[in-house]
Amino acid sequence: MVAPGTRSDHISIVPPAEAGEKLLFRVYDHAAPIGYARLKKLKSRQRPANIRDMFDPDGVEAYELRMIEISQNYRHKGVGSTLLKEVIRYCRASNIQRLTGEIKGDARTLRQWYRSNGFVVDSRDRIELLPVSCC
Repeated sequence: MVAPGTRSDHISIVPPAEAGEKLLFRVYDHAAPIGYARLKKLKSRQRPANIRDMFDPDGVEAYELRMIEISQNYRHKGVGSTLLKEVIRYCRASNIQRLTGEIKGDARTLRQWYRSNGFVVDSRDRIELLPVSCC
């Protein structure tokens, strides 16, 4: 299995250089691209500075996991799980407090996969990791 943000054997995960409106994580086997994860910053409602509600996620730094894709020949080998863990690690380090998304593809398998990685999955196959907290 690949260690996040590092090289292992011949597989490497390259996180974004810096946080921005869009984040792209790339996965390579040697120099060949084999996967990626794409995130987009969610717009929050504007609030007066003196209004804070810790239970309202619209007031926190949030991103949507738009796509996570691993080439067919590399699936079921831990590469996707390691990529998702790297995305979560990056979010924690960047003070991103909410990560959402939508299950696309084999919903039955992906529901379990996201749950095993700490996400809540609702009845409409929306996923959420809140808060993206340390440890």
